[in-house]
Amino acid sequence: MSMLYCGNYYKRYQAICKLITGKKVTELCFGDTIIARYCKKHNIEWTGYDINPNFIKNAAGKGYNVIPGNIKAMRSFASADVCIISGSLYHFHEEVTALFEKMLTAAPLIILSEPVINLSDRNGIIGKLAKASANVNGKEQHFRYTETTLLQTLNELSLQFNFTFSIAGRVEKDIIILIKK
Repeated sequence: MSMLYCGNYYKRYQAICKLITGKKVTELCFGDTIIARYCKKHNIEWTGYDINPNFIKNAAGKGYNVIPGNIKAMRSFASADVCIISGSLYHFHEEVTALFEKMLTAAPLIILSEPVINLSDRNGIIGKLAKASANVNGKEQHFRYTETTLLQTLNELSLQFNFTFSIAGRVEKDIIILIKK
């Protein structure tokens, strides 16, 4: 991932961490434990959800509170002050309404970081590397958000769930959005 972000992979997480408020964080599709480490350092309770056995094993081995499993199949998430999903919303494109309902029930604030410039759309070695890095359990993900489609989706969801959202920043290929109930 660091290669796909031209060495700036951690900038996404630095920007997210600056937006964290409160004392409890629920992170979906946590992958690396970057946000968990930040939370631990700042005495913030962190709960992470992921389906990838390698990420789960790594996080659990470091003593983090991990809930393994398929987020799509879960009925709810741990209540928190903030729910975070970074670089993974596209995995839930077809179930985005159900996901948002669960996230908004779990926390009054959602921090969303999503790539809207996608290298996986390219041909050649860069596109192949990007596609390979986005596989979940061996399944390629074909859908990707653009800034337009992401903002359209959020507009529709905001009407349905009565939340507001604003662009908090941009880091490399990602747009970072704050969603408030």
